[in-house]
Amino acid sequence: MFKSIIDRLFGRAGEVSHRRSAIWDAASAGGSRLKNWPAPATSPSTWWDNPILLRSRAEAEFKNNPLARRIVDCLVNAAWGASAINPQFADKRIQTAWSRWTDGCDAAARLDWCSLGALVLQTVIVSGEAFVRFVLDEGAPGVPLRLQALGPEFLDVSRQDGDTWAGIRYKGLKPEGYWLFKQSPALMTADLSSVFVPASDCLHIFRPIAPGAQRGQTWLAPVLLVLKELNEYLESSLVKAKIAALFCGYVQTPDGSNPLNAQDGAPSLEPGSMTRLRPGEVVEFSEPPGLENAFDPFVKAQMRRIAAGMGLPYELLSTDISMTTFASGRLTLLELRRTVEMIQYGLLVPQFCAPVLRRWALLARALGATDGDAEVSRWIGPTVPMLDEGAEVRANIQKVRAGFSSRGEIVARDGWRIEDVDAEIRVERDREERDGLVYDTNPAKTTLQGQQQKEPSDASPTA
Repeated sequence: MFKSIIDRLFGRAGEVSHRRSAIWDAASAGGSRLKNWPAPATSPSTWWDNPILLRSRAEAEFKNNPLARRIVDCLVNAAWGASAINPQFADKRIQTAWSRWTDGCDAAARLDWCSLGALVLQTVIVSGEAFVRFVLDEGAPGVPLRLQALGPEFLDVSRQDGDTWAGIRYKGLKPEGYWLFKQSPALMTADLSSVFVPASDCLHIFRPIAPGAQRGQTWLAPVLLVLKELNEYLESSLVKAKIAALFCGYVQTPDGSNPLNAQDGAPSLEPGSMTRLRPGEVVEFSEPPGLENAFDPFVKAQMRRIAAGMGLPYELLSTDISMTTFASGRLTLLELRRTVEMIQYGLLVPQFCAPVLRRWALLARALGATDGDAEVSRWIGPTVPMLDEGAEVRANIQKVRAGFSSRGEIVARDGWRIEDVDAEIRVERDREERDGLVYDTNPAKTTLQGQQQKEPSDASPTA
């Protein structure tokens, strides 16, 4: 009975879907509007979810198309930024040890934690996925863990067997390891032999597009074709404008000779110059068409389409704020903040930051670099600033006073620990008292309007 049900559902899938989908307009198989809308059923687990051609086109657009470069830079700068995503430890000694390690965490000794993470995120956005391999550098000071960032081209997809699927070996539902090339296959003299790297020593970072997906795809896929065609349209419009700026003339003679130049070369046109022609010869000047009046609205419409496909505000992609008001600008930044937080805490923290910290803490504790558990109170990533920072500060003060938030949480959003901030404030207050200085930043001395606070002894008694 179970087999008959399967045969009915999948054996005659086309017939069943055609009969059962008549009530859905978008699922109809007939009509002139839908006959050119092919949508083959595919599995998200197929390894060609990250096809080489799609990835190569995305990488080429990132290298050459200014709009594609702008998209990737906006996402990387907003989600990772110059301060990166960092853990906040309860133990300050562990915080110091982590900060010391992040300064030299790159296996190639070129990047720190901030720049390495930005490179990983950039690779995920452009190429669809990235690998980060744990490398033990025994000669390195402190914790000898180093990180090697690799692109998807390092995965040997030719490896296939009963447990290996396109270079990834599985144990049940979990990846057991990856077959990685020793060198980039793009090199002319590359060693194309691959080695097996256990999953415990390698991170596979990507954003699944469907449940069960085992590979990632470039985030530029929905807008890749529009990016290319818009870039070609802009380039052709630029060439048209250049041609329209030229002053070209054509000389018509009965025998096809050139009376303007004895050597039949092109005559030079100079300001104020006149050339005498023979009787019966005519000069015609070209009138190339200029740019259409709809050029600017058309380009803006396509850029809005691209921005919507990438989850970015149009103003941020185009740097055009001519039609932006305070309310609309704030609304777009709020939506960008939601997109950025999803990238930070839905992708980077669970797939990259937290696994790296677990491996680092394991080695640090084994080597005695830390004497306690690396307990993280929270991960702190860069936030998208709003248009009116003063209003944001006042809103935070109201949240703290109403008990909806704490000072520690507000401070942590900027990447600081409340203990460190309080310690610095305490040092500043002591220095001001010692030197007899009074600043408006000290609420114990001055009011918010800059007036001097009354001393406790001068205060009027309460009833």
